[in-house]
Amino acid sequence: AAVARQLADHRKRILVNVGGRHDADGGNMQEQINVVIPAHLAGGILPPGREIGNLIGAFVARVPGEMKAHQLSILLPSQRLKLVHASLEKGKHSPMPILSYGMAKLSAKWLPESWAVRLFHRSNANAAVAITNSRGHNKKLHLNGRTIESLAGFLPLPPGLPIGMVVQSYGNEISISINAEKWAVPDADKFLTFVLEEYQSLCREATLKEGSIGG
Repeated sequence: AAVARQLADHRKRILVNVGGRHDADGGNMQEQINVVIPAHLAGGILPPGREIGNLIGAFVARVPGEMKAHQLSILLPSQRLKLVHASLEKGKHSPMPILSYGMAKLSAKWLPESWAVRLFHRSNANAAVAITNSRGHNKKLHLNGRTIESLAGFLPLPPGLPIGMVVQSYGNEISISINAEKWAVPDADKFLTFVLEEYQSLCREATLKEGSIGG
């Protein structure tokens, strides 16, 4: 939902700059958007003694995008989340992560850099964002006797992708980091507000459900 709202905000700014009219409930709405999801080929579970390595592929998932006002009024945040989850599950269990890993390895080894960059650019299926997660330790770690208070994930932008996001956990806290082209996300605080508002909507819905069950 946050990415969809960012796309709507981006389109509104473009229309204002060219002297056009912004239609808040129509126009060229992106009802479906493509997202790139990196995936570790070991499934994120590493056997003892095995390093994480660079066994990372990716897949493109088509998820629900912008919605009209009447759609938002009848679709709960949890229902939107379930739609996104269903789309990601299909890609996660497809052969695409393995195929993309093999393609990336062959391209990096045998193709000229300009060809490899062009190939990656074309393979992202016109996606709007790349999103990954990083699960950290539940307890804070130490380095040379000093507590590591926080960690910041970083997702280098693949060719052709304007936004990269990392959702990570560490020390029983969840954080989000964004790496984006300035033209795509000129106001990072505003984008994070979109993320927090959707999260708060989920929390409110969960609280209401708990109250109805308890009552």
